[in-house]
Amino acid sequence: MRTAVEKALEELVDVVPAGVDGFYYQGQELKDKKCKEVEAFKGIDTLHKLYAVLRKSWSSSTAYKSCQSEWVSEDPSYGQCAITATLVYDMFGGSIHRIRVEGGGTHYFNKITGQYVDLTREQFGLYNIEVAYEPNETMQREYCCKNPDTNARYRQLQRNIIAYLKNNED
Repeated sequence: MRTAVEKALEELVDVVPAGVDGFYYQGQELKDKKCKEVEAFKGIDTLHKLYAVLRKSWSSSTAYKSCQSEWVSEDPSYGQCAITATLVYDMFGGSIHRIRVEGGGTHYFNKITGQYVDLTREQFGLYNIEVAYEPNETMQREYCCKNPDTNARYRQLQRNIIAYLKNNED
C-alpha cells in the first residue's frame, strides 16, 4: 500500500528539475531535513516530502491574486512564494526573506540552518528571470500573513495538503 506522500515522490521523477544545478528547488541539499510534526500532515517529515506534496496541493486559488488567471498545473509554484515560505517557516523554523525581482515584483523564500531554501524557484523559469538571493530583507512571519488575502490563501493551501493526503491513499 502506497501513501499519498510516496505517490507524490514517485511522480517527481516525471518533473524536469528547474535549476541549472539539476535540483527541483533552491536548497535541495537540505532535502532530508526533518520538520516539526504536524498531525494533519501525516507522512510529511522532510523538506523533500513537503515539496512533493506541495506540487500536488498548489492551485490557482492558492496563487497570488494577480497570478491566478495565468496559473497552470505545469508550473504549480507560480504565485505561491509567500504562503509557501510561511509554511516552510512554520514547519522547519529558520527565517523568511524577501527580494525584489526583475519587473518590480517581490519574492519570498527561506533560510534554514544558514542555507537559502526556495521551494518556488521554478516559477521564474517561465520568464527566464534570474533569481539572486542577496541582498534580501528578513521578514517577520506575522508580516507574511497580515494581508487577509494572503492569510486566506495560506489556509487554503493547508486544506489542499490535507485533502491531497486524505484522498490519495491506496
